Amino acid sequence: MATAGKRNRIMNRSRILRAIWQQPMRSRVEIAALLGLDKSTVSGIVNELVELGLVQEVAEGDASRQGGRRPVQLQIDPGFGCVLGLELQPGLFRASLCDMHGSVLKSWKEERWRGDAGFSEYVLGIIRDLIADVGETCTSIMGIGVAMGGLINSIRNEIAGSIPMGISGYDFQKEISEKLAIPVIAENDANACAWGELTFHRSRNVHDFLYVLVQMRTSQPGRHLYGGIGVGIGVVINGTLYPGANFTAGEFRSAFYDGQGTGQFSLTDAEAAQVATDPEIRERFFRELARNVAVIINVMNLDHLFIGGDILAYQGEVETLFDEEIQRNWPYDSPVQCEIGLSSFGENAVVYGSAGMILERIFSDQIFPLGDIRNRHGRAEVLSDFNEAVMGLGER
Repeated sequence: MATAGKRNRIMNRSRILRAIWQQPMRSRVEIAALLGLDKSTVSGIVNELVELGLVQEVAEGDASRQGGRRPVQLQIDPGFGCVLGLELQPGLFRASLCDMHGSVLKSWKEERWRGDAGFSEYVLGIIRDLIADVGETCTSIMGIGVAMGGLINSIRNEIAGSIPMGISGYDFQKEISEKLAIPVIAENDANACAWGELTFHRSRNVHDFLYVLVQMRTSQPGRHLYGGIGVGIGVVINGTLYPGANFTAGEFRSAFYDGQGTGQFSLTDAEAAQVATDPEIRERFFRELARNVAVIINVMNLDHLFIGGDILAYQGEVETLFDEEIQRNWPYDSPVQCEIGLSSFGENAVVYGSAGMILERIFSDQIFPLGDIRNRHGRAEVLSDFNEAVMGLGER
């Protein structure tokens, strides 16, 4: 059992590394002041992290008014490892490889249908092919985030159900993650988008917001599955994703839903199928969505709203409309102070967000003890595990 002193050192190391990740280009002295730690404690731990290759000394800042040595500024070493984000849709996947800063090193977009393959075989096959295609871009994969629509408990790594992927009661941890040499974590697609805004803009003062993900399917399978339209919401409170008591926060059906269609809104299925082509129906849909969102924004006093997904094709129509409905829903004379913005990452919001979720887990000490270099996995080791796992599926 670890002693109290060792536990404190581990905790301080995690706090210091997270501070460097969230607010790069700070000195040892600034980090000590930020965290309320002794300067010698911070200096000793930072020196250890530099030796491990997790932290870089990158520049010298300005000297103080009293003169003396110029402070050395710090950042996470982007080359220490990589994370992989993967988005699954029916017949399509997107993926991005990111360094430890979140910079995109390589991206993929490919049509691939499941066919007769089981879900485990399908997912493992995609990840195996992605890892094989990484080449020399990265030799150390730290973790993989896999995002899709559905009811997903990302802490237990379980999928209660995903209508788009046609699965329910699926133990992602047992069927996918435990078969591989690195953490592979499932997440809901709207939640992944919220992780993306949190992670890739972590130095901004954006702590309480909604991310509204709108997907408008024009294909026959899409219209059959969700009436042509799918909306999910990511909720962020005090700088962290709010999952809800049963990990279903953000699942949505309009307060105006009247049972006429199979989707989430008061539109009939025929009307939902025309949203992309009929401006009048589209305006009805956007306003109904905005009225629902306005209630959440005002009740929870959120200061930001991000809108993403296929709705971005109509950005000229949506921002003003959402602001109108948020102000209309507010019962006081003073205007609502809620900044409305479009997704920072366009069609890649889900995939970047799933990569960002892994970075957040890494720098929250939730995947492995930070600084434990033994947990870095080479590409050859990972591919070996993938091949063994896929072969094992074929023997069932």
